[in-house]
Amino acid sequence: MDLDAPLNWDCSSRGWHCCVDKGIPLTPYDLIRLRHSTGQTSQQLIDHSEVTFQWRGGLMAAWLAQVPYEGNHRACTFYEELSNTDIARIRDEDPDRFANLPPTVQRAADRLSGGSYRVAGLCGVHMNRPEACRAFPFMLRPDWPDDPEQATVEEVHRCGTCALSARTTVRQVMLENRLDEFWRPAHAWREVKLYLVSRGLAHANDPKYRSLTLDLEQRTALWSNCFNPDSLDAVAERFPDQWRLDADLEGDDQILRLVLNHVLDRTDEFVAEGGANIEELGLIDDSPMVRPDLEALLDPSRPVLPVITSAVDNADVEYEDEQPDAAAA
Repeated sequence: MDLDAPLNWDCSSRGWHCCVDKGIPLTPYDLIRLRHSTGQTSQQLIDHSEVTFQWRGGLMAAWLAQVPYEGNHRACTFYEELSNTDIARIRDEDPDRFANLPPTVQRAADRLSGGSYRVAGLCGVHMNRPEACRAFPFMLRPDWPDDPEQATVEEVHRCGTCALSARTTVRQVMLENRLDEFWRPAHAWREVKLYLVSRGLAHANDPKYRSLTLDLEQRTALWSNCFNPDSLDAVAERFPDQWRLDADLEGDDQILRLVLNHVLDRTDEFVAEGGANIEELGLIDDSPMVRPDLEALLDPSRPVLPVITSAVDNADVEYEDEQPDAAAA
């Protein structure tokens, strides 16, 4: 369907579809944003096992941690499930929080005669939830940066919210979830990953891949530092307490630039120190990649038109070891 074609969909605020048995992948920008909602540095998020890492396909990936949920299921570490009695208690004890709950959730506080039943799954980091959570049940096509003018999407998975559906479009849903703040950082991260691969810094056993001579510990540190901005001296010096703020988009943008430029600089240093010929690194038959122009990629005036696809039909592409995000975006 067209990106702007009329669509019937709405979020139920139940969280079970997006927050349970879903692996939530993270970008470096996601980690920068999560710090604000958790009141923790990126290092603390890692130390507290709320963020996990795994080598996948030669690349290091970061994920929100999962916790046991109802038997054999797994839920996002930031997932909080509320019953009608919980909501009534919040109304009485925390009126400010109650006022911020969706109307469909608020109404459950008046429905106590039938006993306790679960109403909503809320996200503890909702205001700064990751890109994958904001987009659910849609997902950026991995190839959208190569063809940004292709304004089509696959059929939308309605994730159980049909009864609450409203007239909208995919574009409207994603803009309402402020995904425009995440698209450019995601594109920049994609280009940085490709650059690291082209310089032999992937962790791959493919005989067609020519790796830079570097031990696994150094390789792991380089990739994991992409997701740990507070480990960078320049960030600690210039933004020592920035993570304590509820929101700071301008500061987040500057931190992302510091992190990605640092990773690119270290990559170039590793190649120079090893005396490697860039023509002999990366995948055989692939030409060396030019260093990404972060200023151009992150330029706020650069138009971005993402192509969205169903997260369900492509669960193995973006949503793998996934965990929930938001208490119903």
